Order: sequence, then C-alpha cells, then structure tokens
Amino acid sequence: MDLSRNERRLVELIFVGKKIARVDLAERSGMTGASVTRLIGRLIEIGLLIEVVERTGAQGQPRRLLSLRADRYLSAGITFSVSRMEVAIVDLAGKILTSRSVDIETSTALSVAGAAQAAIAAMLADLGMPKDRLLGVGCSVPGNFGTMSNILKAHSFFPAFDDGEADQAFKATFEAPYYIENDGTAAALGEYVFGGRIPQPDPMFFIHIGHGVGGGAVIDGRPYRGVNGNACLPGVLYPYDQPRPSGQDLFATLNGAGFAIHDFVDLERLPDSAEVALGAWVERAGKQLSETVRVATAMFDPALIVLGGRLPELVTDKLVGAISSQPILGPSRGLEVAAVEASRLGPRAGAIGAACIPFFASLFSAAVADDGSPYLNGRKPKSRP
Repeated sequence: MDLSRNERRLVELIFVGKKIARVDLAERSGMTGASVTRLIGRLIEIGLLIEVVERTGAQGQPRRLLSLRADRYLSAGITFSVSRMEVAIVDLAGKILTSRSVDIETSTALSVAGAAQAAIAAMLADLGMPKDRLLGVGCSVPGNFGTMSNILKAHSFFPAFDDGEADQAFKATFEAPYYIENDGTAAALGEYVFGGRIPQPDPMFFIHIGHGVGGGAVIDGRPYRGVNGNACLPGVLYPYDQPRPSGQDLFATLNGAGFAIHDFVDLERLPDSAEVALGAWVERAGKQLSETVRVATAMFDPALIVLGGRLPELVTDKLVGAISSQPILGPSRGLEVAAVEASRLGPRAGAIGAACIPFFASLFSAAVADDGSPYLNGRKPKSRP
C-alpha cells in the first residue's frame, strides 16, 4: 500500500465512523470538498472503499455513504500461550474470518515461524483469497525489546524464543511484511481501532492480563511505545516473589485449590465448584489493579482505561467490578481516577490486536512520522550518528 497522508486520514476516519458521508469527511478532516472527492475517487478505484445509497424513506436526495470494503485487504495476527500459537486472519472490519491453533511446546523460533506461515497460507487458500490480499503479519508476544534495538526478549514461559532469534526467524520466513509488538501494545491498538467507541477515547490506557501483567497506551491516535518499545508495563508494581494479578498467578491459585489449570483455554471449562477460589482471586487482584488504575490516571490522564487480555470475558467483567468497588483515591487533590471498562473484544483482543498492527502501519496517518517517513516495524527509524 502506498497511500498519501491525506488518503490515510480519510481511511482512518472511515475506520472509526464505519459509514460516513463525504460532507462529514470534509468537516472532520479539515479538507475541502473537492480534495475529499478527488482522494475518495482513487480509494474507490483501488477497491478499498465502496459507496452505498442510504434510503431513509424521507423525500429528497438519498445520502451516499462511504465504507471500507471489508474483504479488500486482510491481515494475519499471531498470539502465543505457553504451549500453543493462535493464528488468525482478520478483515478490515475487525472480524476474525478463520483461525488455527498450532502446538509450539517443543519448537524452535524457526519452526514456529514456519508453522505460522504454513497456517496462514492454508487459511488464505481455504478462504479463496490470493496472497496479495494480505497486508502483513502482526505478531503479539509477551516480552520486551532489547535496549536500543528491535531484538525481542521473550518471557521465560516461552522456551521457543530462548535463543533470541525469533525476530530474525520471523522476518526470514513470512512472505508478507512482518511486524512485532508486545501483547499489551497490540491489544491497546486493536481496542482503539476496533472497539467501536465513538468518539474514540484518546488517550486510552490498556491493562493486559496475560501470563503476566502488561499494558499499552494510545496517545493522539498512535501507540505509545517509549524509546525501546517497552512503555506501559504496570507489572512493575507487583513483585514476582509476591501474589500478582496475573494469569500465571490465577493458574497457581486454582491449581492450589485442586483444579487442574495449565493454560487460558482451561479457564473456559471451570466447574461451578471453582467459584469460591476464583472469587477470592478476583477480589484480591481487583484491589491490586486499582493501584494500576490510580498510577495510569496520574501518568497519562486517560479518557478511558480498558481491562482485557487473555482471560475469559466473565472473569474480566468480574475484575472490572472488583476494581470499581474499590475506594480509589485520585492521584492528586481534586482529581478523579479515569473510568474503567472491560475490553469489547474479549479474549479475541490478542488476535485482533496483532492483526491490527499491519492495518495501522499501512492505512493510518498516525503510522507516518512527522517528516513523512514511515515507521519501521512500528518504530521510527533511529538516526545514525
């Protein structure tokens, strides 16, 4: 995709508005009607947009509304749990068209990449979609990035990436442009783009409960990463040698209560008898996460804090309720804490967030640096001395 900044801006507005008239596009973008008409003409010509007539039954000219052609471009999103990799194909409407689960327990980084590429190729074939419909592959990994580099430092729970060569293995294997993010940032971006909130909450802070406690933020329409891609990590508030509001801690709690839990999928099949242990964990974790809400409010003054990640929606909803029941003091006198909501994408936030990264890089104006240069792999190129 080679879109101008103004074309990207229009696409971005249509992403948010779903269906929108040209006159509204001109008003929201600040462009003239003539400029909007010219740019929209090209976007329709390349098949990215469609225009439909809205008939309301009232007299007069029917409105013509623009929307994205959802199947024009697709993206692949990859997320990881301890023993499995989930690979999903997502369209421009944020809908998961198909997905596959692949065992990675004893794999190397190169074999993981090969299995992911094979799954993507097979799913595209099953959908009857040519490879050129795929804008890219987004990979959401629980891990950090090495200082002053793009080298992924994966979480110790993921032995397939112990050799530190995951990034290079993925780049060498995938046939489409490849992007990598930590899971909190990817989930935050997916929630911002596909969460369906109008107007979009900006800034938005995302608390990501996966194996650990991660996070992400979107500020001025752009994921905030920090200098190395490691910003917004609320897990620092919870020492590893103490109980934490993390998925791994929940597994340990439930296992200690006699329920065999190995990964997030097992949480979907919890018996009713686990309710007491689960409720106790939710109450404690909610109290702990209220501190993240207080700190995130102080640091970012967000319009909204979203809680989500790998937990089942029912558990996430209980956690939001537990947080909201806490008497959280404002970060400063006279200031209130930000509102907290559960993710609207539920456990799908990981796959949709990962797939959203190529969409963002290819179609959003915020993915273009102020000097007009593109962000590489989600990061502005570092200048050479």
